[in-house]
Amino acid sequence: MTIDEKISREYNPDNLRELFGMKKYFIAYFDILGFENFINQDDKYKDLKLLYTINDIIANSRMMASYFTKADNLKEIKLKVFSDNFLYCTEENYLALISLVSCLQSAFITCNLIIRGSLCYGDLVFNNEFLYGKGLINAYKIESEIAIFPRIVIDESFFIGAQKMANQIYKKDLSRNELLDTLDNFFCTDFDNNKFINYLGAVDNLTIDKTSGSYGFIEVLKDHAITIKNGLLSSDKKILQKYQWCRTYHNKICKQYQHDDLFID
Repeated sequence: MTIDEKISREYNPDNLRELFGMKKYFIAYFDILGFENFINQDDKYKDLKLLYTINDIIANSRMMASYFTKADNLKEIKLKVFSDNFLYCTEENYLALISLVSCLQSAFITCNLIIRGSLCYGDLVFNNEFLYGKGLINAYKIESEIAIFPRIVIDESFFIGAQKMANQIYKKDLSRNELLDTLDNFFCTDFDNNKFINYLGAVDNLTIDKTSGSYGFIEVLKDHAITIKNGLLSSDKKILQKYQWCRTYHNKICKQYQHDDLFID
C-alpha cells in the first residue's frame, strides 16, 4: 500500500493533524546577525564568551517564559534553539510571547548582539525531534525577506490570531482597532509600513537582572547607543545599513522619552 493510499483509507485531514500534533501557534522566530563572523574569529575567548552569552540568555528566557505562563494561567511558551536560530511559540499566550521577545531583543543588545526576526500565527508541529508547518515557513520567509534590518516584524497573521484568541479568552468581541490599542506599546510602524517590536519602548521602567544589580531603561539605552556606534564604524555597506536603521530607531525613542543626551549623530 502506498503512502497516498494509506492516508486516504485510514486518515482524514483532521485525524492527521491530531496524529502529528499540528496546532495553531503564535510563533516568534529570530537569528543573530553577523553570527558567522563571530564564530569564525580566531579568538577562543570571544568564541566562549558568545557561547556563554547565548546559553545565559536561553536559561533566562526559560525562566521568563515559565513566569509568564504561571502568571497568566495560559498554555506554555515553548522554545527551540539551533545555533543562532531561536523559535518560541505558544498556543494562547500572545501577550506573554511579545513581552518575552521584547526583553530578549534588549538583552541581546546589552551583549553587543543584534537580532532580526518575525512574529506570526500559523500551523506548526512542535515536538522533541521535529518542527514542521506553514507557520514555520512563513516565519522564516518574513525574517529573511521582509525584516532586513535588526527588527522583528509582526505579520498580519499574528494580529488576526491575537484578535481571535482575545475574543475566546476574554469573551469580548474586540475590533482590530481595540486589539491594536492593547498592543500599542509593543510595536512601531516603520517607513515601509511594516510593524515591528518596539523593544526599547517595552523595557521602559523594566528592571533586567544583571550581575551588577539593577539594570533599567537608561542603562539599556546607553548600551544600545554603544552597540550602534561600534556598528557604524563598519566598512561593510550591508552591515552599515543595518546599524543606520538602528540609529534612526534609537533616536526616535530618545526623542519620545526626552533623552536627547543619548542621541546618536
